[in-house]
Amino acid sequence: MKGIFITLEGGEACGKTTQIQMLKEYFKNKKIDALFTKEPGGMPLTDEIRRLILNYEIDPPLEKTELLLYLAARIEDIEKVIKPALEEGKIVIGDRFNDSTIAYQASGRQIMPIDDMINFTENIIDNFTPDLTIYLRLDPQIAFERKKNIDLELDRIEKAGLDFHRRVLEGFDYMAKKEPERFAIIDASKPKDVVFKEILSAIRKKVEI
Repeated sequence: MKGIFITLEGGEACGKTTQIQMLKEYFKNKKIDALFTKEPGGMPLTDEIRRLILNYEIDPPLEKTELLLYLAARIEDIEKVIKPALEEGKIVIGDRFNDSTIAYQASGRQIMPIDDMINFTENIIDNFTPDLTIYLRLDPQIAFERKKNIDLELDRIEKAGLDFHRRVLEGFDYMAKKEPERFAIIDASKPKDVVFKEILSAIRKKVEI
């Protein structure tokens, strides 16, 4: 692969959306050819998978069904979007990837032990791994306060409760400790401009921007 694959990870209200928008503006101003992806979504099929997972209240998917839906969307994204862009030498910035599955489905949902989930998902996606993962770490209690302050409607996963989101945090922490050479841990409770500078610093260790 000629390009570089960078993912942004973290729990709810960690500021990913804001930081990704800032990255888009930065790359646009610098005239850097970058592609931004979001999991799940971006194509008709994966957009429909996203709707089923997050907003389907009448007959929500079982936890294992939810896991397989995420993986189905990821395979589509890897093969149809990410790999072709990397072959063209682009920087690809992913809003969530396999670490979210480990954190949410293994640690949060407790579908299976974390290491079993790692092996299972990596087999499904042929061990396709980001070159850099930026982990915006935020305590779930602070995240819940942020959600209250901006008065946004919560989706089905965001409504799962504080204990669930604490387990999600533990899952992300586990992955960051397991692969320290891939992870850049950033305190997401800091002001957004400070967080953005730290993100740029982490990216510059991998690629010139």
